[in-house]
Amino acid sequence: MAVTTTRREPTLERLRLPVGEALVFIDLATGDLVTTGLRCCLVQRGGGRLLGRSVVTPSGLHVWPDLPERWRRPEEAVCADVLVRDELQRFQPVSLPWPLPARPVGQILSDRVLDGLRLMRVGLLSAPTRRPPPGVFSVYGLLTWQGDGEPAAWARVCLIDGEGRVHEGASDAEGRLALHLAPPRQGSVGAAALRVFADRALDAASMGLGAPDMLAFADQRAVVALANVEEKTAFVPGAMAAHEPLILASQGLPPAHRELRLAPV
Repeated sequence: MAVTTTRREPTLERLRLPVGEALVFIDLATGDLVTTGLRCCLVQRGGGRLLGRSVVTPSGLHVWPDLPERWRRPEEAVCADVLVRDELQRFQPVSLPWPLPARPVGQILSDRVLDGLRLMRVGLLSAPTRRPPPGVFSVYGLLTWQGDGEPAAWARVCLIDGEGRVHEGASDAEGRLALHLAPPRQGSVGAAALRVFADRALDAASMGLGAPDMLAFADQRAVVALANVEEKTAFVPGAMAAHEPLILASQGLPPAHRELRLAPV
């Protein structure tokens, strides 16, 4: 991930927090805690029945004080999902399995136990509807599959810039991608590499919740982003500049189609 630290850590509130699981969310574009705008719902796996909504503390902790004991300490390994949506449309939606994973994986950055409360830090990726934060480089693209031109939904994109920093993003259900990067130390900088991971099966599996499973999203297979639709040459991003966004697009398509085509390895 491009950002592994936060500008301020959550603090335990003066109110009494329940023993159990808690989530705190990090904006991976800026490193800030996300304290407003998120809605976390616990839904039953398979049926989608609402089991509970998280309560948000002033410092951004999402806790479950009213969750029935059956779901607080379930016997089954995976029996529900935490569906995370941003009502302000800044971040991509995501779902996490419940109970939460035993160790950090994918966008789960870390966890720790505080007075019986397990606190897990989760990174959120920018949505294409997000207004760019001040002072960032922005990268956009429409990801589609070579052959049929269908959107590549929930693809994981990893951009490594010329300074060796790694930035991760995700396409949405319609294949739209937005990445917002912290500026380099000096001027514009070329991107050293672009890696894309995608799986059509993830799109089908996400239809019920309208959000990708975080673990399956992180485990997608590598695909080739094409520099030209007539060849198998891998796409190499151009230089990034603060005053204009970088558009990722394959060559060889009609002028009205600015898409980054993906093909299996």
